[in-house]
Amino acid sequence: MQLEQNETFEIKGPQLEVFGKAESRLPAPARRRPTALAVLALAVVLSVFGISGARLRAARSRVTAVYSASVNEHGHGIQDDLNTQIDNAANLLRQCQSVLGEEDPRCTQTAALIDQWQTTPATPSAQYALITSLDSAVDDLYNTARAQASGSALDRIEGLSADYASTQAILEREIAQDYTPAAREFNETLGAFPANLLAPLWGVDEAEAYGPASS
Repeated sequence: MQLEQNETFEIKGPQLEVFGKAESRLPAPARRRPTALAVLALAVVLSVFGISGARLRAARSRVTAVYSASVNEHGHGIQDDLNTQIDNAANLLRQCQSVLGEEDPRCTQTAALIDQWQTTPATPSAQYALITSLDSAVDDLYNTARAQASGSALDRIEGLSADYASTQAILEREIAQDYTPAAREFNETLGAFPANLLAPLWGVDEAEAYGPASS
């Protein structure tokens, strides 16, 4: 970027932070100041004219939609099935409460997790953490109630547990087939040039995995 003799070019504040992030993503040989500035200047030109940056943001939105809104050819959507699983857990809980009592610690733990769903952010890592805890609590609840139930109560517990397991399998399959590959492909693109330089300029971040939050 050529400047007039008496002009100064200064980057400061939030802009400096963004450029610092972009520069840190350059290969080591390109981090020398003149080279880094030239490469970053090219990224700015591309970004200003909307080349790649807008496409990158649109691609990120498509990945988000796969997790939050899309419905596959079988009529299943991840968010719909997550909500169905919460309903399944609530139905099983009510039946187990009739056997164990509402104050049983397994019942209160499961109830607390079900209530927590309403305030859990609709992000892959946050929902993964809640559902993983719920799966464990429901499994403990089911095994305890099953050991004490008999007759029609046992039959209902078995049926409700089967509903929970069925939805769990559907969720695992659609996340593995629909969301995880889309997120992985996007993140691979984001890590390559020029996307790795344009991403901080456009405020585009990696797609979260449906798994433990990265530290």
